[in-house]
Amino acid sequence: MPPEDQKKDPLEALNERIYRANTNADARVREYEPKEQTKAYGWTPPPPPPPPKKRMPWTLKFLIGAGVFFLIAGGIAAFFIWHGTRAISSDRVQVTLTAPPSIASGDTVTFVVTVHNGNPAGINNATLFVQLPDGTRRADNDSQTMGQYTDTLGSIPAGGDATRTFQAKLFGAQNNTLTVPARVEYHTEGSNALFVSNGTLALTVTTSPVSVQVSSVQQSASGQPLTVNVTVRSNASTPLSGVALMAAYPSGFTFSSANPAPAMGSYFLVGDIAPGEQKTVQVTGTLLGQEGDQRVFRFTAGTANPDGTSSLGVTYAEGDGVVTVTHPFLNVGLSVGQSNESTITTMPGQLLNAMLTWQNTLSDTLSNARIQVKLSGNALAAGSIQNGSGFYSSTDSSVTFSSQTNPSLAALAPGDSGVGSFSFAVKPAAQLAGVSNPTVTLTVSVSGTNNGSGNGTPQTLTSTLTRTIKVGTQVALSSTLARTGGAITNTGPVPPVAGTETTYTVQWSAKNALNSVGGAKVSAVLPDYVKFTGKLDPANSGITYNDATHTVTWTVGDLGSGATNAASFQVSILPSSSQNGTSPVVVGTASFTGTDRFTMGQVTAQANPLTISL
Repeated sequence: MPPEDQKKDPLEALNERIYRANTNADARVREYEPKEQTKAYGWTPPPPPPPPKKRMPWTLKFLIGAGVFFLIAGGIAAFFIWHGTRAISSDRVQVTLTAPPSIASGDTVTFVVTVHNGNPAGINNATLFVQLPDGTRRADNDSQTMGQYTDTLGSIPAGGDATRTFQAKLFGAQNNTLTVPARVEYHTEGSNALFVSNGTLALTVTTSPVSVQVSSVQQSASGQPLTVNVTVRSNASTPLSGVALMAAYPSGFTFSSANPAPAMGSYFLVGDIAPGEQKTVQVTGTLLGQEGDQRVFRFTAGTANPDGTSSLGVTYAEGDGVVTVTHPFLNVGLSVGQSNESTITTMPGQLLNAMLTWQNTLSDTLSNARIQVKLSGNALAAGSIQNGSGFYSSTDSSVTFSSQTNPSLAALAPGDSGVGSFSFAVKPAAQLAGVSNPTVTLTVSVSGTNNGSGNGTPQTLTSTLTRTIKVGTQVALSSTLARTGGAITNTGPVPPVAGTETTYTVQWSAKNALNSVGGAKVSAVLPDYVKFTGKLDPANSGITYNDATHTVTWTVGDLGSGATNAASFQVSILPSSSQNGTSPVVVGTASFTGTDRFTMGQVTAQANPLTISL
């Protein structure tokens, strides 16, 4: 190895030796010798590595995986949709209630409840519960409340239905919506779990079973007596029981009395009301306030709370009355028949005396005071008005009190007062036959001039006052004893003989003169020696007998204007020898009671006792 090669790197020296030209070789080459093939030796660089493979992004892998998942889930869902599942779900049990969407309060409502089992398997031990609104009553007995309807449905197969129908009387205020929820509880085969499915129905109350009308004067002087009349009328087709009235008095009102009296505070028990019947509550008190103040009297009718508290169980209707507080310049009072009430009841043919009182309430002198009372109404007897201390005008049926009839009215100093009188009569019953709601109305108009108005100009002041006289009806009651006639056959000796039974027919008759009468009844007591046989004419006359009190009662019911109703029953008498020579009583005094539906007053009549002296 040459010395210069020894100094170099072995690999570099080897490489130079291999590729360096051979200077010592013979440059001449024989022609016949084959040319030697030069064999190259050396290091060959390795081939370049293959390019790296590109990796798939993780987001693409996620999307592919999600797509595969949704394909699998969709396949499973499609399988269950097409082939179903045996799992039980309460959502597949549907409870449907059917009833009229709108009802009148007090109507009998028919409910149809359908339970549909949409599960692929049946359900067992199903029970239906329907919660009814407060105040609901049984359809067959409206005196009993009905808070819930319950029925056993038993087993309902897959895809099957169970239907139940029931009736109830629903009550509610007008335009109120009643919600009726229902639920069904059930089990599934092989499971103790309790499943529940629900349904709801809404009904709208279109009319209230009662109406409330509040009437009073539109204006009232501060501190003066005030009467408010509240009329509760039944709009229902069946009798209403346990009706109550709640009053809400305005500020400044002081209660003094009421007719009927409240059961507690401002809570009134109206009681039972027949269809079309009306009852009135009259409230009296004083109202204080500033001039121009408006006070609202609000009355709410409904059912009495079953727990006995002074509250309403179910609200039916409300009525308002608005009274404006005024400062009267001339305080006028009018009493008719010794009554100062705004509504007065009298009987046909009555002569009524009226008295006017007045007083100047101003701090200044009132000049030319004039008080006029105008009389009108279908029950006013023509030509019966007597002017008393006033002036009667036949052209408008009025009585006027002025300075011409009462000189003191020319100038009333502060606090001055006076009195006037007149009288009038009500038509007799014969002239009122066929007259609907016979009434006499007295309208009082007051005027005067306030010379101290403060602006130098006389001021004319006016005021009004009204009184209403309602004419009540009269009922004639007849009680007679008969042996023959009618459908009842009597036996026994006449006159009766001691120790021998003799029968008689008692004939009762009630005749109404004017207004319709509701709740009419006739009753009488039988002596101990008289028996009620039970024979009636007609058979459905409504006559009953109480053996404990020996009382015979005839339920007449409604007695229309001018109507006559009659009924008969048989009694037997077994006189004793101690009654020889006497005329024993067979039936005691017969008493008639009822309610005048116009005046809301009680109508009474009596018939004398009956003896064996026919």
